[in-house]
Amino acid sequence: MLLMDEKELTKLLDRYKRGNCTAAERRLVESLHLHTYPVAPIAEDAAAKQRTWRRLRKELLIDGAKKARRIQWLAAAASLIAIASIVWLLRSESNPIPVHQFVDIAAGGNKAILKMANGETVTLDSAQNGVMILSDKLLYTDSTLAGNLRNGDAEGNETLNNEIVTPRGGTYQIVLGDCTRVWLNAESKLTFPQRFAKSKREVALVGEAYFEVAKSKNHPFIVRTAEQEIAVLGTSFNVAAYEGELSEQTTLVEGEIRIATSQRTQQLSPGEQALVTENEVAVGKVDTAPFVAWKSGFIAFNEATLEQIMADISRWYDIDVHFEGVDKQLRFGGTVSRYANVSEVLRRLELTGQVHFNVSERRIVVTP
Repeated sequence: MLLMDEKELTKLLDRYKRGNCTAAERRLVESLHLHTYPVAPIAEDAAAKQRTWRRLRKELLIDGAKKARRIQWLAAAASLIAIASIVWLLRSESNPIPVHQFVDIAAGGNKAILKMANGETVTLDSAQNGVMILSDKLLYTDSTLAGNLRNGDAEGNETLNNEIVTPRGGTYQIVLGDCTRVWLNAESKLTFPQRFAKSKREVALVGEAYFEVAKSKNHPFIVRTAEQEIAVLGTSFNVAAYEGELSEQTTLVEGEIRIATSQRTQQLSPGEQALVTENEVAVGKVDTAPFVAWKSGFIAFNEATLEQIMADISRWYDIDVHFEGVDKQLRFGGTVSRYANVSEVLRRLELTGQVHFNVSERRIVVTP
């Protein structure tokens, strides 16, 4: 393997993210970035991660007198390496794993609909990255007008709720009236008032969103879902609350939040995640990177089940998934560009030798 200095490695990863690298460069990145593994004890996990981290440093970076500054991607890659036995996806050309030729489906993109309190709807521009909510209007991030929000109340009214809805295969960014930034994932809905009340800032979420909450000491920001209420003053966190899922997932990146359910109230610290069901709240420490990677243009998994991975693929690529005789609890880890076609994502999963896919129109059949 050719040695790279930090600058060269960073350029390679940037080309990979933009889809401009060569086939050889792509295979190099994939060999370090994707794997599959069985469940293993925690003690073995830690040891394997340390060994892999040392190997990555040795193989990829030239040692020098200067300590190289940390590269975020390398840290993420090390955390996603095989936990017990590593199966690299870069296979020998003389012993490749056969993969199917897939019917191709493009990735999702910027798609959303604004539903106003008066019943009007506006299809938001897919060429724009996001919108800013003002007291009486909606502006795109380049300051062009997206729509008017007045609904017969000249002063605005916190009881009048508007909605931004993303379909399957859609995502959109929203800047609320208090300057809170929201990244809305596919098949999700954010409900927000015409203007926030004086005592609090409250929104409702179905689906998944990442929040960067603007600080306001005397005005707590509250996110309501079907199973919980999340209260913050200023922080960054991710909420996954899709209908039909067994649990809701709240991951805190920085700051502090309090979640309240019908059963209990729980405080979260950075790096903690709460899994909320109808009757229980379970809190644990996690690597937050895979849970928020979607907002930065990546599909990332760490110990995720096949069922979880395919649910995300289904939403993002707007495609139905069916399992036939395959263990849905198989666990995988890895990272791939969120803007790759579905064939590229499925090809990499097939290279593990654990699963195979048949794609017909907008339907994927998963088999052993």
